Amino acid sequence: MNRQQMTASRRTPGLAAMAAGLAWAAWAPLAAAQAPGTPAGQMFKDAAWQQLYQDDRAADLLRAAQQRLQTQPEDPQAVLALGLLALQGADSAARLAALQKAEACIEKQPTAAPCHYVLGTVLGVQAMSEGMMKAARSAGTVRAALGKAHELEPAWYPARSALAEFYLLAPGFMGGSTSKAQELARSAPSPEQARLLEARIQMNDRKFEAALKTLVDLPATLPPSLQEDARQWALQASLGLINAGNAATAQPTLERLAREQPGEAGPTYALGRAMAEQGGHEKALKLYEQSARLKGAERLPLAWRMGISQQALGRNDEAKASFQRFVAAGKGQKNALEDAKKRLAQLGA
Repeated sequence: MNRQQMTASRRTPGLAAMAAGLAWAAWAPLAAAQAPGTPAGQMFKDAAWQQLYQDDRAADLLRAAQQRLQTQPEDPQAVLALGLLALQGADSAARLAALQKAEACIEKQPTAAPCHYVLGTVLGVQAMSEGMMKAARSAGTVRAALGKAHELEPAWYPARSALAEFYLLAPGFMGGSTSKAQELARSAPSPEQARLLEARIQMNDRKFEAALKTLVDLPATLPPSLQEDARQWALQASLGLINAGNAATAQPTLERLAREQPGEAGPTYALGRAMAEQGGHEKALKLYEQSARLKGAERLPLAWRMGISQQALGRNDEAKASFQRFVAAGKGQKNALEDAKKRLAQLGA
């Protein structure tokens, strides 16, 4: 799971969405900015670690963290790196190890915001992996940890964003609160942070067009954490518009995102979705095929979407093969898998 993966799930109901959203992501906006002078929108204080993070050089970041932990077992920056890396995949043992490090760090350095942040984000994901009952029991700890990270570093955008995400996506009985998310947006230390969080709240209210306008109006150059959220949320808002039958409105933003992120599968895939929804299935297929060669393609239901466009074009044998490939992989959402099976039956497979 890379940064986009962690920030990308943010879609399922309740604490599941909160956990996944705080995670991507993915690599989601995780950061450390506890020292005076550290940019509020950066991930790590150390410029070299920041670059490793931005370049998705996970192995090098892990190596650097492990080396530092040998001499500084509770170093907040190294704990943060372990937390990020633990959220990459489905390795429960890695998450538990990161949680232990975060707890040890908090015990020795209770004012280290990154350690509280790791506790909140990683616990959210780990609890969801253990079921809804565990998630419900852990929600208070998750909220408290994220709240403490924000309290310690109120200018640090990743902590503010993560806490807002919790308030928006957790059910009310778990501590969710739209009004608290709105207050975090209003009290943000910069106009860019405030507007970015306002867009996230608009998305939560399914005001996708308004959210997209808010995001498009942001400055072209933003600090790394803000830029990552701005792009991810623009992608999500665009997909929301597509699903609402307004693909034409989303298309210009998706074209821009695809230009800005030529190596990422998500924007190109979403642009294909926009084309398909407007009847441009030939163009959609080319974009899907292009997306399949890019980073993050394994997380997307490309075979299903390709099959739909192939079927619309009357290329039934190709459609059948695409749907069979999608069903055989068994990785899609339930409704997508059911639709693929239904289409296979229609095609006589």
